Amino acid sequence: MRRDRWTAIAWLGVLAFCVGLRVHLGSNGSSELVAQLPYMAVSIGTPFVIVYGTIRHRPPHRAGWFVLAAAQVFYAIADGVSVADEWLSGEFLEPTPADLLYFTYYLLISAAVLVFIRRRTPGWDLPSGIDALVVAISAGLLSWIYILEPLTADSELPLNAKLTQSAYPVLDLMLLILAVRLVMGQGTRGAVLYLLLSSLTLMLGVDTAYLATSIADGTSVTVVYLDAVWMVSLGLLGSAALHPAIRHFDQRSDTALPDASPARLGVLSIAVLMAPGVQLIQWLRGDPVSVPLISGACAVMFLLVLARMSGLVSAQRKAAVTDGLTGLRTRRYFSEVLAVECRRAARTGHGVGLLMIDVDHFKRINDGYGHPAGDRVLREVAHRLNAGNRAGSVVARYGGEEFVVLAPHTGPEELFALAERLRSEVGGLPVDLGGDLLAVTVSVGAATLSRPQPDALLNAADEALYAAKAAGRNRSVLAAPQHLAGKVA
Repeated sequence: MRRDRWTAIAWLGVLAFCVGLRVHLGSNGSSELVAQLPYMAVSIGTPFVIVYGTIRHRPPHRAGWFVLAAAQVFYAIADGVSVADEWLSGEFLEPTPADLLYFTYYLLISAAVLVFIRRRTPGWDLPSGIDALVVAISAGLLSWIYILEPLTADSELPLNAKLTQSAYPVLDLMLLILAVRLVMGQGTRGAVLYLLLSSLTLMLGVDTAYLATSIADGTSVTVVYLDAVWMVSLGLLGSAALHPAIRHFDQRSDTALPDASPARLGVLSIAVLMAPGVQLIQWLRGDPVSVPLISGACAVMFLLVLARMSGLVSAQRKAAVTDGLTGLRTRRYFSEVLAVECRRAARTGHGVGLLMIDVDHFKRINDGYGHPAGDRVLREVAHRLNAGNRAGSVVARYGGEEFVVLAPHTGPEELFALAERLRSEVGGLPVDLGGDLLAVTVSVGAATLSRPQPDALLNAADEALYAAKAAGRNRSVLAAPQHLAGKVA
């Protein structure tokens, strides 16, 4: 741990020295080649630092970090070619060899971020994707109005130069979408994520500032302080790889992020208000107002926000009827469905079956193995109940270690067979508690009534469950209509 701390401090010390030296040499009239040496030292050193951190900390999945290191290799080579071009002649036509290397860097770093996203959030995370798209549309609108449109309108630039310079904000926008998707998706929070995000944010910001300065001056501009920010961005990237937390960076978080946190809503609000804000600024400055473009962007973002709100409502409804630990239905949902099914049975005369299931000796599991192990047992029991359940039935967590199964249109024999199947499904294999195999059994109380009342059906199943426990547990008991134990297995 001490070695890791001193390595990180040494890297930050080298970074601070090189940044200070770059500013000093660039401000005192030194030759451009000499002034660029500190910058090149950081640029060349960053991929080596990333590789060192990856090998040192050995994260379970290293592909993303090695791709990131490869991206920085291309970035360093592109920087070297660019410096050499300016020092020797500066006569390369666009796209220059450096431009082609920078484009490769963009593709590789985007691939690395995409690997991180896929590792941290397996499957499709539609809400985070919509959020990233809203931010991207807002940023794309700004990029077009203040960067791309002035570039394409410059009649003095040859077509190749226009295409080359326009490619950078497009690639920046692509990387921005992935960066927003990374931070808004699920996954562990912590220093590595924030260092990586800060690096990408600085990189995108200084790229935008460089292009904006070039457009304002009408020439390609190299600014000392922009180089300093680029260096800090590279330094943060190296610091992320040196942090021991990269071992857990690509792990999915056990708890879902708040889907409508204040920070997330704040980012989306700023993004949505950006379009009318730009329109107002253009009007106040007397510039031509891009009405079709801004109106189209507003319409698309409005539709995306509607889709996002629809997703929030759907998620809230699902959360209200889903048990957070087991993924089964909640007791409240079960009670509502039971009442509806009993009313339907009273009209049609069909039978309604109910199973009440309790995990045997669950307190011993919690006391002997701990509550996390108890939670794991409950999740596994829920999974097995779902796997062995028949179509059309409702499985819910009734409370603690108790589960219920509502089986409409079920007679006594069929219900008892279902109870035995579920009991065998749960007890058939031991539960893996992370190395320890634990035999888990359940007791089942079953009751079926024609024209039932919810309370009467629950009482009958509860009494049958009590009888199953009293008879030695790990068995099923079918209650008679008079709430007597009618059949024991």
